[in-house]
Amino acid sequence: MAGTALILLGMNICQAAETTRAREAHACENDAFKFCGRDIPNKKKIAACLQANRERLRPACRAMFPAPDTPVGNTVQGTPLLD
Repeated sequence: MAGTALILLGMNICQAAETTRAREAHACENDAFKFCGRDIPNKKKIAACLQANRERLRPACRAMFPAPDTPVGNTVQGTPLLD
């Protein structure tokens, strides 16, 4: 019984990750074609291009890319949190 629960939990986590990836891809699809069409299908180049054009992206896509001055890692009011 516990094994079945773990399998179902794992499936739900995988499905949630796929849903998140799908939302992210959908949020940036139009911007990727608009600003980065020459880089398709190279995902790394598309991501770099979108980051370079961050200020021109639609809000849903812009949210996927941190501002250049955003500290890396977990922060609360600019103070890094310890992991």
